[in-house]
Amino acid sequence: MRVLVIACVVVVLESAAAAPASEPFKVNSTLDGKTVLPHRIHWIGSTTLAAAKVRRVDFVIDRKIAWTEAHPPYTFAESRGYLVTSWLKPGVHTFAVRVTTTDGRRAADLVRARVLPPAKVPPALAGTWQRKVADTSLAPTPGSSANPTSTLTPPGTYRITFDARWIHDEFPCTNSPCTYNASTGAGTEFDTDWVPGRKTFGVLGSVTTHTFKDSDRLAGWWCETWGPAATYTWSVSRNTLTLTPSGGSDACGIRGFIWAGRWKRVG
Repeated sequence: MRVLVIACVVVVLESAAAAPASEPFKVNSTLDGKTVLPHRIHWIGSTTLAAAKVRRVDFVIDRKIAWTEAHPPYTFAESRGYLVTSWLKPGVHTFAVRVTTTDGRRAADLVRARVLPPAKVPPALAGTWQRKVADTSLAPTPGSSANPTSTLTPPGTYRITFDARWIHDEFPCTNSPCTYNASTGAGTEFDTDWVPGRKTFGVLGSVTTHTFKDSDRLAGWWCETWGPAATYTWSVSRNTLTLTPSGGSDACGIRGFIWAGRWKRVG
């Protein structure tokens, strides 16, 4: 069955009752004209309004704010970041870039487009695995090219879950119930964009689903929001998963430090 989806661009102006009349403005985005979205795409909003007159730019998916930017370029998931669609239910969704001005007016660019199902995860790889990293003293230095966003990796047991939507990481917890510890990195969670394969999988940057606070457990990403990209070879023998970065190293060194090695199945 074929599904016909009509993309549309809608500009809506809402003026506060007390706001003075001002020049009209338009909003556009890189999704304009698209009826089907790929697995990942740069979602960037633009407006004819001067940046000094923009209070905020919201990226809205199905009427829920998924990201907010205050400074150009107005990019979903920060500069060079991607909208990854694997976490969305297959079918038609509404994507809007909404600009709010300093004097309270609003305008929005609206696109309705279809999202495709994510790739299936090989059954042998799917599920949750854990690995104990007893010594993290040799992890790439925070702020270095191998760890540019200063991810902290405390010693302890790490968990990794391979899901069609993402690769989900859970760092060791040092308290119960588990919360994020900014001084050690304990309790951190990441969702990472990937494409599964029979013997290898490709990995890139983050899967961003909502705005977050720095204190949230699920916040941030390995290295940069956009990546860098890497390919991993995987193999399973009984209950042991072995991950090996192609070429011997991961361009995101801190990710490779935790991922590369043997994992035991736990779910």
